Amino acid sequence: MNGLERIRKVLTGQVPDRTPVFPLVHYGTSHAAGYTIRQFSTDAQINARCLIHGFRACGYDGVQPAVAVMVEGEAVGGRAEYPEDNVPFIKDVFLKTPDMDLLHMPDPKTAGTMPLIIESTRICAAEIGTEAYIAPIIMGPLNSASQIRGVEALMLDVIDRPEFVEALLDFTTDLGIRYGKALLDAGAHGIFIGEAICSPNFISPNLYRKTVLPRQQTLIAALHAYGADSTTLHICGDTVPILKAYGVETGATIIDLDWQVDVAEALAAEALQGATTLVRGNLNPAGELFRGSPQDVFETSRTLIESVGKNTRFILGSGCTMNPDSLPANARAMVEAADRFGRF
Repeated sequence: MNGLERIRKVLTGQVPDRTPVFPLVHYGTSHAAGYTIRQFSTDAQINARCLIHGFRACGYDGVQPAVAVMVEGEAVGGRAEYPEDNVPFIKDVFLKTPDMDLLHMPDPKTAGTMPLIIESTRICAAEIGTEAYIAPIIMGPLNSASQIRGVEALMLDVIDRPEFVEALLDFTTDLGIRYGKALLDAGAHGIFIGEAICSPNFISPNLYRKTVLPRQQTLIAALHAYGADSTTLHICGDTVPILKAYGVETGATIIDLDWQVDVAEALAAEALQGATTLVRGNLNPAGELFRGSPQDVFETSRTLIESVGKNTRFILGSGCTMNPDSLPANARAMVEAADRFGRF
């Protein structure tokens, strides 16, 4: 059974041969393939080459074409900086004043780094799309808004200009739908949605449910209606206080749990009882995956797999984005643990 078949088995409620392994890794594949993060982030051919190399070298079940969280912010006109061997970021946000009239909807086929990721998705789908699950990354409505307006300014707007925030989130929801559809047209099987700052460690559960959740529902429903196999939603931090909204009400197929959440407890939680939502996670990317040895990763993966038991709604992964120094050895150790202890 290959990676695509394995992921699709669990998506449809069937039993795979073993626990799927699908860590959150994109620029983390750069060094293992012999490139810098800047090269990975500025050339579609290199981007795809790195992703495919990581898939082949490590043996996990899918790839996630992406660059960094700055893609949407750059596409609308923000100035992105590309360090030689570090993650790109928005140096100057586009929307320095809360004026929606300044915003114009970008075309994903021509704006910023979006065409690069669309092309990388197309290459990955053409070369390994029959054996690997292809799930490129977009930002969710709140994360996208933070890259357009700036995180601090946006948080102040939540208090001082709630109507502006609502309008901006409507804009970013539409942007996510357009970008996600372009990625699906390029051959993506599913779409991964990053919403780090929806964390209860960052905004209140009430604000999340009232303001962000309805936009996530709109985005996710539109992507499924367009043909996405799955949607994976990632929110950082301790998401237990919003677990029902996050794991059921959004409509996401998979929730990607940060390392701070106990996977077995989440699967058994009342909030997810009766749900078909899959849970992906959640080795610490700054802990054992980065600082540990392959044996450390192997043992931690074993503990996590055994804590979940024979639950087929689980995908072994990283709690957040993996560092280049975690590949290939530590990523491969996750697969080795699943091969040995995740058999059904």
